[in-house]
Amino acid sequence: MSTCAYIGTGTGCAHPAVEGKHYCEAHYAVVYKVGSGRQRRKDTAQAHRVRQVEQLMSEAVEELIAEGFDVYGDTALAIEIREDVEFEEG
Repeated sequence: MSTCAYIGTGTGCAHPAVEGKHYCEAHYAVVYKVGSGRQRRKDTAQAHRVRQVEQLMSEAVEELIAEGFDVYGDTALAIEIREDVEFEEG
């Protein structure tokens, strides 16, 4: 193939293709650029829902922290020092 195979959204490209490739220099970069391909609506919608859930969880955690709730359980991990208990060795 001697001409660019890029169709895009119009009539296509008539520029000469890069040797050993199917696209001209300008379109080769577009076609093989990571993330430049068409995204499926299903994937985009799923990603949007995940971001919404993450945002809601983040807001809930911030609200609980503001109210003084120990969200991460740090106080449960704290060492309790009791002076009324004697320590026995051995």
